[in-house]
Amino acid sequence: MLKNIILYSGILFLSVSSAFSQINQHIDCYTIVAGKNTTSDGSVMVGHNEDDRGKMLVNWFKVPERKYKKTDSLTLLNGTKIPQIEKTFSYIRFQVTKQKFADAYMNENSVVICSNACTSREDTATGNIGYYLRKILAERGKTARQTVKLAGKLIETYGYESSGRTYTIADNQEAWMLSVIKGKHWIAQRIPDNEIAVIPNYYTIQEVDLKDSMNFLASTDLIDYAIKRKWYHPEQDESFNFRKAYGDSACNNADYNIPRHLSGINYFSEKQYSENEILPFSFQPKKKITKKNIENVLSSHYEETSYCQLPENKNPHQNKIRGICTETTQFSFVAQLRSNMPLPIGSLIWIAPYNGCLFPYIPIYFGIYNTNKKVRFEHYPDSEKIQFENEKNNLSDYPDHVYFTFNQYVEFIEQSYPERIEEAKIFKSLTEKELTRNQKNLEKSILDVYKSYPDDTKKILTNYCNQYFENILRITKQIMKTK
Repeated sequence: MLKNIILYSGILFLSVSSAFSQINQHIDCYTIVAGKNTTSDGSVMVGHNEDDRGKMLVNWFKVPERKYKKTDSLTLLNGTKIPQIEKTFSYIRFQVTKQKFADAYMNENSVVICSNACTSREDTATGNIGYYLRKILAERGKTARQTVKLAGKLIETYGYESSGRTYTIADNQEAWMLSVIKGKHWIAQRIPDNEIAVIPNYYTIQEVDLKDSMNFLASTDLIDYAIKRKWYHPEQDESFNFRKAYGDSACNNADYNIPRHLSGINYFSEKQYSENEILPFSFQPKKKITKKNIENVLSSHYEETSYCQLPENKNPHQNKIRGICTETTQFSFVAQLRSNMPLPIGSLIWIAPYNGCLFPYIPIYFGIYNTNKKVRFEHYPDSEKIQFENEKNNLSDYPDHVYFTFNQYVEFIEQSYPERIEEAKIFKSLTEKELTRNQKNLEKSILDVYKSYPDDTKKILTNYCNQYFENILRITKQIMKTK
């Protein structure tokens, strides 16, 4: 039945403390970063699950460049003002309303930004910037390295307001992880081109060489401050370890973190690690990886491992040990950043609304005019107005928004997951296979068009992306009607 629908549509250690943590902690996101020499197509790839508790309204936007006067400024949430620049870059934004640290970005220079909460042990510092940091970076980031430096300057100037966080910042040449601590301290490490990095919700940067400015960047007094706070003892410790010095010990050892980290590493790595080993910041994969490999991990519920401990209803999103693909996932994406094509075509994000195990990953090329109007507000500034002002359930407030329908689909599958997931898998598999076949043909033909008719390229890409968006919306509705 489902196959006919798709063809017709045109698409050929659980402990008490752990349980308490899952209920009360908003520490759920997950990120995979692949250097350009590890991927089968030579692209830098970033895979990310954005996890936030509750039924969120998520907007997908293409935001145009903006020009400002010299007297203009950006006002942070606490009233602090930051001078605007003369002209900002255009970007695609995935906005999660009611959240301060959940948005993901890709700008016109292929700079991608997402983040994972990481609890630090800092207990005295204060800061001003948080929510607006990644937006500023998207508006001003020219390369991944320059964007990391810009972030460091902003943090040192204004101070970071949250306990801690690691931002993944990548472009089509390289990728970095930037770990920040409440206050004015930060460190960034480059992912080697021939390695992959995986991060759950704790700091993964460990031993550092701050003299190696090609691979490490940091606030100048990072080590001195750790010594002052007695988090690092140079006379006893062999070397400075950032994770050990600045990370919260409970977070570092939490079983909502270690299984996710371990599972992702062991999927890609030739060497198989155990819980008792120190897990690497980055590592070489056993073979060249594809976008699909990253999607498989983002969609994982620990199948066929000891971590797969399902509840009575057999819903893996409620696994007794916190999973990678889980009930809090608001969207999942893989950014494919290629340097051998013009940026509007070479930079794209494959996104699945909610869980990657339920929805196909569909493309959003940077070269589109805008995303489908059903997944955003018509007027972009309206989204900023409701970011924090509405404490109600945003989905129920906006029943015409497509996330309302997608949420219904998730709930429909989860009502009887073992029986209904098979249909969802067929839908997902057939759609993604068709997209894989179409990608090469589309890009081959559109590269010729782009040279002479860039505006026509935008139209083609916009229609192509919108077609698949409409297809998954239509089919999710049809699947729900068949039962």
